[in-house]
Amino acid sequence: MKQLAFAVIGICMSITTVLAQKHTLSGYVKDAASGEALIGASIYVPKLKVGANTNAYGFYSLTLDADSIGLIVRYIGYTPVLKKIFLDRDIELNILLKETEMREVVVTGNKAKENVDKPQMGVIDVPVTAVKELPTIFGEKDLFKVLQLLPGVQAGSEASAGFYVRGGGADENLVLLDEAVIYNPFHLAGFFSIFNGDAIKSVTLIKGGFPAEYGGRLSSIIDISMKDGNNQTFHGEGGIGLIASRLTLEGPILKDKASFMVSARRTYLDLLIKPFLPKGTDAGYYFYDLNAKVNFKLSDKDHFYLSGYLGQDVVFTNITAVKDTNAFNISWGNKSATARWNHVFSPKLFANTSFIYNDYIFGITLQQNAVHALLQSGITDIGGKMDFDWYPTPLHHVKFGGTYTYQRFIPSLVQGSTDNLSFTNEQIKFVHTSAAYINDEWTLTDKLAFNIGLRSPFFVYKSTHYFNLEPRFTAKYSLDKTTSIKAGYAMMNQFIHLLSNSTLASPMDLWIPSSDIVKPEQSQQISAGIFKNFKHDMYETSVEVYYKKSTNLIAYTPGTDVFFNPDIDKTLLFGQGSAYGTELFIKKNEGRITGWLGYTLSWSNQQFAQLNNGNPFPSTYDRRHDFSAVFIYNFNKQWSFSAVFVYSTGSSLTIPEGTYYVPILNSNPATIIQAQDMGPMNFYKLQDYSRLDLGIKYTKPHKKWEEEWRLDIYNAYSRSNPYFVFIDSRLDPNANVTKPEAIQVSLFPIIPTVSFNFKF
Repeated sequence: MKQLAFAVIGICMSITTVLAQKHTLSGYVKDAASGEALIGASIYVPKLKVGANTNAYGFYSLTLDADSIGLIVRYIGYTPVLKKIFLDRDIELNILLKETEMREVVVTGNKAKENVDKPQMGVIDVPVTAVKELPTIFGEKDLFKVLQLLPGVQAGSEASAGFYVRGGGADENLVLLDEAVIYNPFHLAGFFSIFNGDAIKSVTLIKGGFPAEYGGRLSSIIDISMKDGNNQTFHGEGGIGLIASRLTLEGPILKDKASFMVSARRTYLDLLIKPFLPKGTDAGYYFYDLNAKVNFKLSDKDHFYLSGYLGQDVVFTNITAVKDTNAFNISWGNKSATARWNHVFSPKLFANTSFIYNDYIFGITLQQNAVHALLQSGITDIGGKMDFDWYPTPLHHVKFGGTYTYQRFIPSLVQGSTDNLSFTNEQIKFVHTSAAYINDEWTLTDKLAFNIGLRSPFFVYKSTHYFNLEPRFTAKYSLDKTTSIKAGYAMMNQFIHLLSNSTLASPMDLWIPSSDIVKPEQSQQISAGIFKNFKHDMYETSVEVYYKKSTNLIAYTPGTDVFFNPDIDKTLLFGQGSAYGTELFIKKNEGRITGWLGYTLSWSNQQFAQLNNGNPFPSTYDRRHDFSAVFIYNFNKQWSFSAVFVYSTGSSLTIPEGTYYVPILNSNPATIIQAQDMGPMNFYKLQDYSRLDLGIKYTKPHKKWEEEWRLDIYNAYSRSNPYFVFIDSRLDPNANVTKPEAIQVSLFPIIPTVSFNFKF
């Protein structure tokens, strides 16, 4: 691997020498106040009509003819900077941008006209300002709930932070936090994500036209970066909400050279209920998050970053009596750590090397006097990756690299003991996953640009090997300066699979790897769209259509024991699926009023030979219509108002069409059980879902700190939206007949919340 990397570097350096008659302008674009790298900032040369964008570490490179040139540097929410230089040699130019006094931009799909000019499609950058501006439930800012408001992304159940992208399942979304995979990104059974908005710098959603550097999931990539830490001054922020409080601190370790960031959040539900518990009973629930990051500028060419995350949910009960002790504990959580080294080999060649560790564990412990029991599952990753960015010309960006991960799966571990007996049933599976990739973004003319990539994943489990080639391709053709059409194709493979007994997010969902029986899931997606900007890019619009075909999807018959089955591979069912639809996005970027409208018209179907008599059926989250409207109005620097309205057709579900009673023979006494005649798979629909959230924010600056008060109203018109439906029997007194009845369970009525936030 090292020899190959150095060979590629040598080739790149040779080509750079051939192009020596030109000069290269390179450097970093950063926040002037904090020193944070700005991802995706635009550096544009109007005279030559060429430009570049910063990468994930704020680095950019432009190779041009020797000349006197003017630069315009832009980043959403920051004041543009104009620079004039004489490019008579290679120049390193670091650029600092200042935030505008009032943040007017909420969300953008590929900053500064990238939505029109770049061949990328299906990519949306979500600034953290959107997370902080929109209404919340219980005062908890949640970036996943912002993602749910984008076209092509559907929410799970009522108030859930879970989401489903273009007809795919929950396990088809790859969630990365500083490059570490997060396997269960939810707290409180899916109501909140684990990501504390105060610790997050950037969020990118990719739902189509996947760059070759990403792989391992079928439907989407959510790439999240933590703040680097302010390297200029000490700074802090935090908040007190209805169920949790949080605090974030950041500052320089050595000004301009090194900085830190640490952020913590914890609920206090366990403390609130404690006074109401009976004597001798200790019970409750809480979750916490801890994010930390340090970074060091080792030299002008070298940066080092170390970041980590620790979070856990805990449900506990401890009852002590005179002779008896009963303790019950459920916990689940994630741990991750990422060490990264950036090195600039030349003004045209940038490299990043990462070492990554992440761990997810779920466990149940039970103690009843002398009886002890443990139920556990989890997954651990240890790996590394190398990524190179090469900029041969301003119109040509090549990204290539490779990755390797060693994975340890525990699908289920069951242990128990009494005074005289103990037992253990442990399943452990070891997996090796690697991949190499290359991605070439090339602007051929003012009108035509391509993004061509190839990824080659390699998977090993015992004697089972899978090797695939995943071609990726997108193309853009400009009709004029503000309008372009795009088309793309992507193949994705998924080698790990989530097994769940519920349509709700649950920590008891199990991850298993592919095997000789369980083949990798695979999808092929084609998409096309038209992108149009109006009034100097104040308004952005797009219409995208897509079709996705998936194979080797996994299901199982109802009632299958997922957790305690050592041979779960042999009981799984395998089928195929298809999803297609149209997505409309209209967004206003500037002014006191900002926001967006999103609408999705979609279909999602699956087919398994052993289910529904082999006939196709709608997937659980097949929703014909999904609409969202986001509105933010800044009255002035102190007052702002926000509103969110969502509407969607109901999810699909299977319900019994009849009930009958079956006697069990040879039982003494005779036993009769109730059985149900299940209807067609997902033939029925829940009620349509709609909700209006409102929020008003008041900000008061002080000499050395700033206070913020929020009033948020969740579900303002208190609609009883369906959470789930169950079947019960009801006696009809007129006919003296018991009939089955579907009963809807709703969760949250109108919920007002007052929260307090602060900065210093």
